[in-house]
Amino acid sequence: MRTNYLSNKRLGLFYAMFSGIFWGTNGTFCTWLSDLGLGAQSIAILAPAYNLIFFSTMLLITNKPGFIIRPKLFVFILLGGMTSAISNTSFVKSVSYFPVGIVSTLIFCNVFVIMIISRIVFKHRITTRKIGAAIITVFGVCLVLDVFSQGFHLNYYGLFWILLTILSWSIMMTLEKYLLEEGVDENAVLMYIALFAVIILSFSTSPVTVVSSIVQISIETHGYALLVVLGFGLIPQIGCYSFYIKGLKYIEPSYMQIFYSLDPVMASILGYFVFNQTLNFNNMAGMCIILGVVIYIQIAENRKGIESTTEVAKV
Repeated sequence: MRTNYLSNKRLGLFYAMFSGIFWGTNGTFCTWLSDLGLGAQSIAILAPAYNLIFFSTMLLITNKPGFIIRPKLFVFILLGGMTSAISNTSFVKSVSYFPVGIVSTLIFCNVFVIMIISRIVFKHRITTRKIGAAIITVFGVCLVLDVFSQGFHLNYYGLFWILLTILSWSIMMTLEKYLLEEGVDENAVLMYIALFAVIILSFSTSPVTVVSSIVQISIETHGYALLVVLGFGLIPQIGCYSFYIKGLKYIEPSYMQIFYSLDPVMASILGYFVFNQTLNFNNMAGMCIILGVVIYIQIAENRKGIESTTEVAKV
């Protein structure tokens, strides 16, 4: 039994790592789509739309009864969709007040909020290992995003949207973990949350308008835009969330968030090769710090599991 737990923990960390890497391509695809002429609101609704189509299809194929959710849990799914829509909207608002690097770094600090919420909801322990790993990772993210060279001017409106993003993101991840522990099918969790996110975002942008825009820019670019749209759906959306929900099933939300520090690492690498952006010593040092923390967590958690298994075997 303990061996299965250790195996699942390793698998969860593996899924979390690839989910973070896949999510690191999101900024690159969003930049491509924006440069091709697709609006920010269209991109925002396109993301959950992909997840809605894919995960509803997966649920239909693998577990049709999974569509039926207990009434008391449906409220949590609705809240998940609302927090997803709020998180996307408030992030867009945040970057209109502060540089993206500063916003991303401050939002990444939600790892500490997630630790506190997880302690209250799931009774997960807040250890010095988690706190230390989170602090070091935040420092690494700052280096990768060149936050120290960007300067910071306090803006209360911008700070409000950042805090709202942190809170909504943390609540959304907690709700998803809770639903998984309550036995809701992982495909159903993502499908229903995506459904409500699409419904809420549709009030500002019609899905018909989004489809029309994609068709138009695809014709204008002789099909190139369609390839980018498909890549956006397959990698940072379907690919990322497939690994994400499987990882969240086996590991704590705080560790999942720490592994998402791989996002700026992947984004910087793609920026260097795709957009000819520069990488300085601080950027590379930050990448090494983040990768070091990710590797350390994997080794430390595996060792802890092995030691626990050995102790049980002796008893």
